[in-house]
Amino acid sequence: MKYIFLYIGFFFFFLSFGQKEEQHIYLAGWEAEFNGDEQCQKFLETQVIGKETANNIWSSIELVFKNGKLSKAFNIDEGFKTERKLKESEVGFEFQSLVPNQIFNIHKASKSESYLGGEIPKEFSIPKFEFNAPFQYLGKFSKSDEAFNWLPFDLHLAAPIYLNFDKLFIDYSDPLNPKILNIEELKQTDNSYDDLKPDSEIVYEQVFISTKKSTGFDGLGHTGVPNWIQYPDIPTCPKSKKTMKFLCQLTYKVLDVKTKRTNINPKDEWYKQYFENMNFWGDGDLYIFFDPESKVACFVIQNT
Repeated sequence: MKYIFLYIGFFFFFLSFGQKEEQHIYLAGWEAEFNGDEQCQKFLETQVIGKETANNIWSSIELVFKNGKLSKAFNIDEGFKTERKLKESEVGFEFQSLVPNQIFNIHKASKSESYLGGEIPKEFSIPKFEFNAPFQYLGKFSKSDEAFNWLPFDLHLAAPIYLNFDKLFIDYSDPLNPKILNIEELKQTDNSYDDLKPDSEIVYEQVFISTKKSTGFDGLGHTGVPNWIQYPDIPTCPKSKKTMKFLCQLTYKVLDVKTKRTNINPKDEWYKQYFENMNFWGDGDLYIFFDPESKVACFVIQNT
């Protein structure tokens, strides 16, 4: 009898030894195909999160790997899981060891080195157009803040948020004198506001901000991973050719950064609302990416 138990014990030992544990990857959003192409890799690196975050946010994906190969996938909707049918191109997709991105939510503060809006600092040279809609100064992210400590320097934010651009690339090699990289493309871009001229000015009230670690999206915006309104639009740096790192998303619906002054007088009273506070195409969100190696920033706007 003793030998029978020993035999059974050795059998289960060798059985379990030959089986590897399941591995899991959690990702924010649903819009991806795990086929190993460039878009897939961008999505993995940019959208990877921890399990707790995946169960807290609106939509996420759980990938399940056995013996290093993708075997199952689930869509998670606020904690509720439904199996996601794998495409033929996804079966056998290989596991990658990825570090989950940490979300920091952005909140108003009484005083901080980081802020939204405000007057253009005297030492900062804001980019200018001789055509179409002008740039607006959007604030500063200080690298003294834990959420922004990977930045090579304090980053002054400026973008022509009334311009209908696809992507805006700005080179911050000189942090106080940034240059537009895709100027020719922007020259072909229009805006939706006839009252805007190259010399139009919009200055926002200064709103101090702080950041706090979280496992969900809240506050004026957040860092960590984008919460895409439309399809994921993760930029590649035009200088380094690398996938750009997500810096933050500002959410218009809760932003509440009011206009301090402007010289714009809309002919149609209805349009005044768009110049009374910081907004992104009316009801959109602003996504900012940054490559610390090339010191290039990318601005993307999406709305409903």
